Amino acid sequence: MIKSVLKNSSKGMTLLELSAGIVVVSIIAIGMTTGAQAVMLHYQTDTVRQDMRQYGNNIMREIVRELNQTQRIELDTYNGFARLKLYEYYTDTSPELTISCDDRFGIQFNGNVPVDGVLKFPSEGVFRGQNRRIVYVDDFVIEYDMQPGLGSSTFKNSYLDLTLVLAMESEVMDEVLQPIKEQHVYHRTVFMGTSYIQTKVTNAMGFDSDV
Repeated sequence: MIKSVLKNSSKGMTLLELSAGIVVVSIIAIGMTTGAQAVMLHYQTDTVRQDMRQYGNNIMREIVRELNQTQRIELDTYNGFARLKLYEYYTDTSPELTISCDDRFGIQFNGNVPVDGVLKFPSEGVFRGQNRRIVYVDDFVIEYDMQPGLGSSTFKNSYLDLTLVLAMESEVMDEVLQPIKEQHVYHRTVFMGTSYIQTKVTNAMGFDSDV
């Protein structure tokens, strides 16, 4: 009887059972592969996104620091973006620092990478480049904050609104098969105290232009 039981239990799987098993294993494998790819793509995107956030916050902090120290500024445009010319002293004829912007190289101080090359724009690095993720400056806008109720014209001209927009475009397609683009906006309102005081002193020595 024991031999009979062993004989009956060793028949193996039928073709139908084997086929069903292969289908189930294949579905599980595909699901695991797709899930792993999605996790990896999110990780890569988050890595690039974190570099963008760090750059945006740090570069805006450096611009604000420079503005707080200058006595006079000039504002114009260059490369389609705002440009600042900062004068160390009110009577200087040449700017000590020019802050400009390039869509591929980011914010530049006197044409160079700020903070002695430390604040490099994160357009290059892991998980980015051609056919992966492209990082660039979408906009850099600087305007005088001329809202009503701020006081005299001299006081109003001492406020600046700074807006930096960084963009990332990914070759990875989303659910509707479209390239993914996201923007990161960094905004600061700066009161240039040094410039305001120096302007008041200069006006007191000559003429007062306040309204």
